[in-house]
Amino acid sequence: MVFYFTQRWIYGPVIPALMTDFHMNKETAGWIGSASLFGYMLTPVIAGVLSDKYGRKYTALSGILGFSALTLLAGFAPNPSVLFGIRFLTGIAEAFFFIPMIAFTLDLFPERPGFYVTLMSSGSSLGWFTGPALAGWLLDLTNKWQSPFWVTGCLSLVATVLLFLFWPKQIKQAEAKPFFNRAILLPANYILLAILGLATAFQIAAEFGFTMWYPAYLNLESGMTVAAAGYLAGFFGIGQFLGRPSMGWVLDRLAYRPIGILGSFAIGFCILFILGTRDPVWLHIFTFLAGFIGAAAMGALWTFTGLVFAPFKGLALGVIITIGYVMGAFSVVLIGRLGDQSTVAMGLRYISVPAAFLAGLTVLATFLARPKLIRKA
Repeated sequence: MVFYFTQRWIYGPVIPALMTDFHMNKETAGWIGSASLFGYMLTPVIAGVLSDKYGRKYTALSGILGFSALTLLAGFAPNPSVLFGIRFLTGIAEAFFFIPMIAFTLDLFPERPGFYVTLMSSGSSLGWFTGPALAGWLLDLTNKWQSPFWVTGCLSLVATVLLFLFWPKQIKQAEAKPFFNRAILLPANYILLAILGLATAFQIAAEFGFTMWYPAYLNLESGMTVAAAGYLAGFFGIGQFLGRPSMGWVLDRLAYRPIGILGSFAIGFCILFILGTRDPVWLHIFTFLAGFIGAAAMGALWTFTGLVFAPFKGLALGVIITIGYVMGAFSVVLIGRLGDQSTVAMGLRYISVPAAFLAGLTVLATFLARPKLIRKA
């Protein structure tokens, strides 16, 4: 999970170097930054269905092998078009790792799902720190934007081998199930899934738009070095790393959706405070808090979806994440476009902040959908 998000977020700090080497503007950089998100749109449902049908192990292993090898390959891209294509394929591979891992964790720990799902996913949150920090450090050290891709890809391939060797024994064999569970087509179910998908879309737009462009904002508009910008931006990941198991513990004991709503609003307010100050101490504090409290938002969406749609959790998670990435991918591009027209700060203020608030409001709308299976969950 650490390498899963490390390979995704090494991109932010290298944006200025790529703009120089490839002679491209911020909008083009935004398209490349969103390439893996566009690729990710295509496969979550497929990954969820395959893992429901045939088990989690080999679906997840194919995903981590794919994104590891493609991350290494990205470091050899000769131009923006090739880099976009490789990152697009990387996103396609990512879903085959992440969706089965959430479902597998819910299978293993049904007694405390919120805690264990957020604990597992806290590895990806640590990647939110190691990605920007590693990229900034390697870029300063080598003066090559390729070096973060090479290092991350090689280390991730080692993790692939270890995961294959130490994957735990299946608790139960995969049951003979249809590829597509028709219960998902019941009106109460698909309406709720649509609402949850929209909430996921706004949340992804807020988090991914912010974290992709935050290091570039600190470097280009706040005057920080690449290494310092990557280190500071990584505090969002540290906050999420600590916040996900903590918020998961709270989610299991209180309520999934209300705490998730508070997490979405927390991210929005923290980004506003970040854009309103240049004080390094407050920047570190609010960046950390955005990750720590905001961790409840996605954790609540994943856990609630997995519990409500337990008979086909892989498929349901695939559906909401597919919907989520459709909108989330465009947030990175829109922030880049506003950065070209004005400033990156304006893009963050007018894209990421409203998206965070809309995510909370959309989760609130799920209380209007009351099929029987919600009350059982």
